[in-house]
Amino acid sequence: MKKETLLTIAVIALLLLNFGTLGFLLFRGPAHGPGDGPQLDHQIVETLHLDATQDKQFRELKSTHREQMQGYNRAYRSTMENYFALLDQETVAPSLQDSLLTVLSQIQKDRATVTYAHFAALKALCTPEQKKDFESLLPDLLQVILPPNPGNRPGR
Repeated sequence: MKKETLLTIAVIALLLLNFGTLGFLLFRGPAHGPGDGPQLDHQIVETLHLDATQDKQFRELKSTHREQMQGYNRAYRSTMENYFALLDQETVAPSLQDSLLTVLSQIQKDRATVTYAHFAALKALCTPEQKKDFESLLPDLLQVILPPNPGNRPGR
């Protein structure tokens, strides 16, 4: 076989491999972490053995919680952008910097409070038997709520 033919075959194979990889990355959909979204919902419903009424109430709680968290996320992002926009200024009033940090802290506090209230409301929906199952669900819920452990980050 000629070197040129072999080189042509290799280039075509590499192009196909690249296009296949790009297609896979583009069309596989958004990446979800462990316990995100529908998987966690299903786990909660299954672990707690929620009946149809409880399931409906849980979905309403979840919808309200999601809306609240989206609002906090927008506020946090906006405040963080304003905070880092201070870097464009030659001098920054310490009081302005402190006030933005206070707002960021308050948003984080509110997020934690709303999330706690959400899961307390879920627990309140449970029967005494389901509350025992709720306790076993807490470690899984914490894995979703807490930020990732910096020691387990790939690529660092």
